[in-house]
Formats: sequence, structure tokens, C-alpha cells
Amino acid sequence: MISLPVPTVAMPTLPGWVRVNRTFAQRLRVAPVAKPAPVPALALTDPDLVDAAWVNLHRGGLDGPAFDLALTGPMAVTLTAHGLIWQEDHLLTGPELLPGYVVQQLHNAPAHFLTAPRALPHRHDPRPAYLFLGWGLHVFGHFLIEMLPRLLLALAHRTSLHGALPVLDRAMPDWLLTILREQFGATDDHAIWFDSRHEQLSLDHAILIPNLLRPGGYHPASANLFTAFANRLAPQRDNERAGAKLFIARGTYRNPASVQRVLVNEPDIAAIAEAEFGCTVLRPETLPFAEQVSRVAAASVILGQAGSAMHLALFAPAQTRIGVLRFMAPDQSFIAALHGQKIAYLTEGITEAAPDQFITDPDRFRRFTRALLSD
Repeated sequence: MISLPVPTVAMPTLPGWVRVNRTFAQRLRVAPVAKPAPVPALALTDPDLVDAAWVNLHRGGLDGPAFDLALTGPMAVTLTAHGLIWQEDHLLTGPELLPGYVVQQLHNAPAHFLTAPRALPHRHDPRPAYLFLGWGLHVFGHFLIEMLPRLLLALAHRTSLHGALPVLDRAMPDWLLTILREQFGATDDHAIWFDSRHEQLSLDHAILIPNLLRPGGYHPASANLFTAFANRLAPQRDNERAGAKLFIARGTYRNPASVQRVLVNEPDIAAIAEAEFGCTVLRPETLPFAEQVSRVAAASVILGQAGSAMHLALFAPAQTRIGVLRFMAPDQSFIAALHGQKIAYLTEGITEAAPDQFITDPDRFRRFTRALLSD
């Protein structure tokens, strides 16, 4: 159990009226207690392609407990940077709101994440609000796996929000503001805005939207939310793209807010995927978000290095074959479990040429891709 240098209170997990400090609020269950789908066994287990440790981890080592989904509120809270929520000077914790890896980050740098934001001036807004913002505001992958599902859940149960407005942060990057404006109609008139770089936001009537991703994976109700969203963005599938094989490339894109890693010979690997295996090379940051979703929703194979862009597989159909270069975290495996996708990792033959600069052995990549496509 990681301790933090601030008072904390874990969110209750029972439905009905719950107590948080001295406040009573309704916890409205919108999806029943259920276990995440078990992470599938890896599609490839050749020790020359993937380390046995990752093979074994996918044989039950990632299982997690069952949980429900509930909207909690309205209640008086204060919102600070990084999606942190405070109630009566206590930080609200527990996996329903705060993933374990976030707690670790708070523990490692409390002055930056806790003390400094809490010293900013307060701004009060009395309007009913709902909170879905989370960690990693500037990272595409965090938006996909955490914030987007919370937003989709909120909108799927908008009648239970009783007209509450979403809270948005002016510190969000342009790409995220564009997605929220174009896909969700977020404008100055349809949101409560604050700027986490300069202020805290105090709310009288906030409804808290839970994480759909917990230890062990996504709540099963998540699948329909992602599928419905993909169908809305791409209502008519392009027959020419159906069954497409994609290689998702990072290219020269770098996000200063994320881990700086470079696959030095990615152009060579992408060229192999294209010329020898019929893949289309996709650079997501060059496409509108709706187009990214549409391309992935029609794919039968998705290859690429571990990272944010590969999380677009949240919109890929069942039985899509997912091939990931390197294993960094189990998030991609949780996505595969949610949708019934086949997943494999290439971890062998990838060497670190310099700090955070990697080279993938082309011949191993060929063997990996050939085996994944023929499995």
C-alpha cells in the first residue's frame, strides 16, 4: 500500500447512498459487478520471438477482481491538475478514480503533483458538473484508455446526469480540444472550463464518472461503448478497407509529455510490413480522429511498436490480429481481452542502441509477422 503525504479517502464501492468524509451522496450503479475478460494467451510463444516471462504472464498473471460501474454524486469537490479530485481536503483515491500507477507517480513527486496545484487560487462554479478528466492529459494513449471510456459512459447515461455539464481543462492540447469539439460538441456554452495551470476549481454539485479500466482489465460493459462510438464515426464501412492490414508508425512524431522512445529502424520495418506483408502504413497524427477510428475499425491486422497509437485497437473488431513490438505495460493485452482479439508481442531481437533508442532485427520481425498472419 503506497502512502501519500496528504489526507486521502477511498471511494465507497457499494451502490445506494454512501458517505465520503461528512458528505452523503448517491452512488448510482449503471453496470453490475463483473470480472474483466481474462487476458488471452499469447498467439505466439516461440522463445526466439518473445520472452517466456511475458508468455507466462498471459496465463492468468494479469487477472483482476470483479467490479461495478457507478456514477457518484452530486457532491462538493475541488478539481486540480491531472484530474485529481479533493473532498474536504482529502484526495479521493481507490481504483474507481485513481489508477495504481498514478498513486505511484504522486508518491514519487508530491511537490509537483500535490502541493503546487493545491496552492493555486480557487475558482467557484455552482453549476451541476460531471468529471471524466484523468491522468496524462497530454498523452493520446491516456485519453484513449482512460478519459474517453469515462466520457462515453457518462454520455450513455446522460439522463442520470440531470443536465450536468462536462468539466474541461484549458490546459488540454489542441488535438484533444479538437476531438472534444468535433466528436462531442464541447464548446464554451456546453462545458464548464477551468485552467489547471493557474487555478483550482471548486464545484458544489459534481458527479464523478468512474474508471472503466481497473487492475485486470476493462469492465465488460466497455465493449459496447467503444463499438457504438466506432459505428457512429464510421457508420458505413469502406469495402475497400475491410480486412486491411495496418502498420502503425510513429515516424518522427515525438510527444514531450510522454516517454521519449525511438525505433531507429522503423522506416525499414515499415517498408517490410508494406512490401512483404501487404500492410498499409498509417501515421495517426496526420489524420483526423474520425479517420483514425474508421481505418482501425476495418482492420484485420494491426502491427506497430508499443505505445499510444496502438491503443486505437480499442475500435478494432474481434479476431483482429494485434502484433506489438516490445512489451511495456499490459494495457494492449487488456484491450485484446475486451474485444476478443489475438495478440502477440515481439520482444526478442529488439536491442537498445542508446537510451530509449531501439533497433528491431528485420529477420525476426519477418518471422514474427509471418507466424502471426498464419496462426
